[in-house]
Amino acid sequence: MAAMTNTLGDAKRSATVSVGGRFTLNSVGMIRRLAALDMGIVLMPEEIVADELAGGRLRRILPGWHGMPTPIYAITETRLLPAKTQRFIEFLRQRLGR
Repeated sequence: MAAMTNTLGDAKRSATVSVGGRFTLNSVGMIRRLAALDMGIVLMPEEIVADELAGGRLRRILPGWHGMPTPIYAITETRLLPAKTQRFIEFLRQRLGR
């Protein structure tokens, strides 16, 4: 499997690191579970792993460092969106815009 890279940063510096492993997953729940079983290191928002951190199943290894923001796009077929779709996009902007 080809290695991927992640850029991490703190208040003063950044570093790009090569990341590789036995698994490539697109399930946040499975990634979190494998990390809690000591099968890897994860880079995830604290809200997603809060229970595992509180329960001692995960621990921070680079306190003060964070991943770089990843752009996210909402693609629609038309500009005329139903109200519920508009509210969902607004929710994503508020929630992910931090």
